[in-house]
Amino acid sequence: MKDFFINNIVLFYELIGLLILLAITVNDSRRIKRFNISAIILLMAESIMYEIERWTRTLDTYTIARPILSACVYSIYPIILIMLMQMLTTHVLSRKMLCIILIPEILSVPIFFTSQWTHIVFYFTQDNRYMGGLFSWWPYVLFAIYVVIFVVHNIIYFRKFAINVLIILIYIMLIPICGVVFYLAVEADKDYSALLTSAILLYYVFVYVHMTKIDFLTNLFNRQSYYQDSISRAKSITGVVSIDMNDLKYFNDVFGHQAGDEAIKTTGEIIKENAGSNSLCYRVGGDEFMIFYSGPKEEDIIKAIEAMRKALNETQYRCAFGYCVKTNNESIHDLIRVSDERMYENKREMKANKDNK
Repeated sequence: MKDFFINNIVLFYELIGLLILLAITVNDSRRIKRFNISAIILLMAESIMYEIERWTRTLDTYTIARPILSACVYSIYPIILIMLMQMLTTHVLSRKMLCIILIPEILSVPIFFTSQWTHIVFYFTQDNRYMGGLFSWWPYVLFAIYVVIFVVHNIIYFRKFAINVLIILIYIMLIPICGVVFYLAVEADKDYSALLTSAILLYYVFVYVHMTKIDFLTNLFNRQSYYQDSISRAKSITGVVSIDMNDLKYFNDVFGHQAGDEAIKTTGEIIKENAGSNSLCYRVGGDEFMIFYSGPKEEDIIKAIEAMRKALNETQYRCAFGYCVKTNNESIHDLIRVSDERMYENKREMKANKDNK
């Protein structure tokens, strides 16, 4: 017990710290917190089971606890990675996708737990010696499969962001992967929990910092990101779209603020789904939105606006639009100013048409 505590003091310090961070975090939903806390508890459990399994190796005779503990350790790591995929609140796995991803794990768990008798992956002799089966490599392949899924899942989500974000993400993921590969290459009898816990801690901090840039209601970028990107991306931005929602006060006053929140959320979803490629969408105020484009031509931006209008027409919500495309060397501030002016002009036209009906 003393050796276990000494060997894992840093591990449990980090895991308990993560639990405290999750407890005081207000940005994450209950569902996301539940997944993260479950992943942390599983890491703790895996570490304890690994140490118990190591102790069973010292016994002179075989005990049923050893294959059960080995099967548990092999089964836990993929589940931890799947739970961590749920941390990205704006890119949570759908139920259908989750079921597909779980197939290798679901098929593998019974194989691990029956392997002592089938000898497929591993088994232990009566004098407690480990013996590898025909597919002794499968636990490592299974883990590698879920590492690849985890990496791809994150790249898909973060692909729109700046290259430095992807570099940080690759660093966080690559180091523990290299560490596990190194352990396997030198045949080191080593538990991966401490390595993975450090990676998870870094990943959590990385995602949490990223989430401070996201508007929680709409999952678009927030006003802080808008100001930062208007500076950092000023040279690459070639088009701007200004959007202002109509009659939000009416929804708040007549139906309540929950209805107003639903209006903003729905509008944000429509904007994001129809903005097109090479676009970054922001909620910059209560009912105000902006889109930055890098690359698309004027006709592409007009087409995107038309798609947004069409989607909004299928709801009870309406928005005024304005846009400006860089033609010479206009500054980002010039593009935003012209886009805003056109949006307010469109807003006046919509109000006039409504009054004339």
